[in-house]
Amino acid sequence: MPFDEALKKYSGRLNDPDASASVTGACGDTMEFYLNIADGRVSGVRFHADGCGFTSACGAVAAFYADGRPLEEAMFVSPGLILRTLTNVPEDHRHCAILAATTLYKAMADYLLKD
Repeated sequence: MPFDEALKKYSGRLNDPDASASVTGACGDTMEFYLNIADGRVSGVRFHADGCGFTSACGAVAAFYADGRPLEEAMFVSPGLILRTLTNVPEDHRHCAILAATTLYKAMADYLLKD
């Protein structure tokens, strides 16, 4: 999926999600993830980023990789995977991938701890 399509598809918030999380990074950027889970699988995912373009890009990639996956597979979405996918993230913005992955993990934990 081209990046622009992923950004449009996954950007935004879900109404009444099964799980959500918000994390503010050391840089001041904030990432939010919203998940719907059905039969142990991510059936809906959206993110909202308040920060730089790299933060949004990392959120879109994390959402793309989590979408439709069983929770066990979605847990393998890592900062390294996000950076390898984007390929052009400058050194001083690599923390954006950590922010995206951390927020996704926290949203999955929110779901698992409710169960």
